Amino acid sequence: MLRPEKMQRVRLISMKSVVRPLITELHQLGMVEIQRFNVEGFESGKTVEAYDRISTNLVRIRTIKSMLGISNGNPSEAEMDLEKALRLAEDFHIEDELRRKHSALEQINEETESINAKLSDLGRLEQFNIDFSKLESGALSFAVGAMPAKLFPAFSAVIKKCKSCKMESAPCRNDMIIVLAYPSDDAGPELALAKCAFTPIDISGFKTPQQSKAEFTSRLAVLQKEAAAAKKEISAMAEKYRDKVLLIDKVISHWADRTLVTKELAFGNQTAMLEGWIKASDYPSLESTLGTKFRERVLIEKIPPKGEPPVVLNNPRSTYPFQFLVELFSLPKSKEIDPTLILLITLPIIYGMMMGDVVYGLISLVVANWMMGKFKKGGLGYGVASVWRFSAVAGMIFGIVFDEWMGFHSYQFLELLQEWGIINLVSLGITGPLYVGFSRAHQTDLLIGISILMGLVHIAFGFLLGAINEWHHDRKHAMGKIAWIFIEIGGTLAVCGGMLGILPADPYTMLGAGIFGAATLAMLFAEGPMGVLEIPGLLGNVLSYARIAAVGLVGLLLAELINDTLVPHPEQGIVYALIMLPLLLLLHLFNTGLAMIECIVQGGRLNLVEFYGKFFHGGGRPFAPFSMHVKNR
Repeated sequence: MLRPEKMQRVRLISMKSVVRPLITELHQLGMVEIQRFNVEGFESGKTVEAYDRISTNLVRIRTIKSMLGISNGNPSEAEMDLEKALRLAEDFHIEDELRRKHSALEQINEETESINAKLSDLGRLEQFNIDFSKLESGALSFAVGAMPAKLFPAFSAVIKKCKSCKMESAPCRNDMIIVLAYPSDDAGPELALAKCAFTPIDISGFKTPQQSKAEFTSRLAVLQKEAAAAKKEISAMAEKYRDKVLLIDKVISHWADRTLVTKELAFGNQTAMLEGWIKASDYPSLESTLGTKFRERVLIEKIPPKGEPPVVLNNPRSTYPFQFLVELFSLPKSKEIDPTLILLITLPIIYGMMMGDVVYGLISLVVANWMMGKFKKGGLGYGVASVWRFSAVAGMIFGIVFDEWMGFHSYQFLELLQEWGIINLVSLGITGPLYVGFSRAHQTDLLIGISILMGLVHIAFGFLLGAINEWHHDRKHAMGKIAWIFIEIGGTLAVCGGMLGILPADPYTMLGAGIFGAATLAMLFAEGPMGVLEIPGLLGNVLSYARIAAVGLVGLLLAELINDTLVPHPEQGIVYALIMLPLLLLLHLFNTGLAMIECIVQGGRLNLVEFYGKFFHGGGRPFAPFSMHVKNR
């Protein structure tokens, strides 16, 4: 589990006569990732002759599936002979009828949209008792529309000067709706309309607003019934043909995949060859299955690796949140350590130390569960929520260690309940604090020291993992990783003895300096001068872990401030308590949300930047087997 699955490169040689059943068998097994290769004396593969028929029918059946509104499903039968599958697809024709129904529905929808637009315009004209169908005259022109209310006074002043002009107006929100009649040979009103940002309203088909509204509403009701009937007919067709459409789609899709994969094969006069990757643990099963079904017509053999193998992470299902983080960042290469189980330990510890509150941890657990129900499994939101849910337990455990319960100590919380008469501590046999926890507020120096010590251990562990990763690849570089560990040890001893006084100056200062110097020379030999220049960066990496203490203290101080300001006491009265309690809970929820985000961001940074960089290269390629069922195993 600490390394990806071991992969094996294989070669299959088959008689041409069994290429199609062989590909079908490999597709059903889903064990082999087939890769294109070229062999001298063999021709590169091509798609089979039936591919054009397959692709044409696949496009057609998926168009039908889309028009029926059928979602993906799993038909009971999903394997069929190619010719039978093509006959089934080519004999199935309902697309013309479907297009007619969709065309009719589209026309209904277009008319519905047009009527709704006209009803919206009628709503702006309802204050006018005018039959708009009679606004026709050879000598007069008419303008019906809207202009900004602030421009209307200037426009009205112009129209008053035109003795032959007649105008009615009414306000509508920030506009002024006008109906204007003016002489056709007078350009003045038209110029004034243009200057005042006039927007015409299309009155074609309008009578009086009341008559038109009744007609349009009636027509809209008819259209709604017609649309419902058309949708019902399409739904009935979907129900009738659903299983058949899904079956055809599935079997034709399978044959499309199989005909395309022949491009990856190499063909000789009588034989065909393919190469690819398989999980080493699956090889015996594949060899046995092919031997039983094809005997001497198919030969399978192991061949030396060529290129970087694909990667399959092999972790228990319960580690999903942390495998999600690994895959989100980058897959390890095939010979690298898989960090999933390591993150399973380190990330919750760092998260828990930052949060360190029993109630906040419980709230974050509830919020994470709610989020997982809202997001699609496998997505970013679901993955982050699953990390929160797992780490929230660590937050509650450290909350017990720190004795923090929504910013209170446990005894303070019990005393508050006693103030309100909810419990009686004496009757419960409680006369003092239940236990003495580690007080982050009063032991700040120690908290920062523990955080930095955790950084030293965490980073040293990263260097150790880096040495293990490099040992079989570049032992000189692996020795450089080990040298970094001793640089850490020596530097820590020297600083604690000579500067901080945590350890006796004699002998730890000189001992630490000696270890530091020797390790620096070893690292210089292993990694060159550039490695020496990275020593100050190591100090920065270690000091970054002080953020564990800082984030935790900020959350605690905010919680205490909320409590000091808003916690109600009996002498303030029940009304005050009823007002303050919801606000108190709301602010604690807000503080929990801040803590969740800050802990996951800062904890992720310490793990994926400071820690990962010491051993992890990444860049692995996910295993993509040729499979009917899944894309990655």
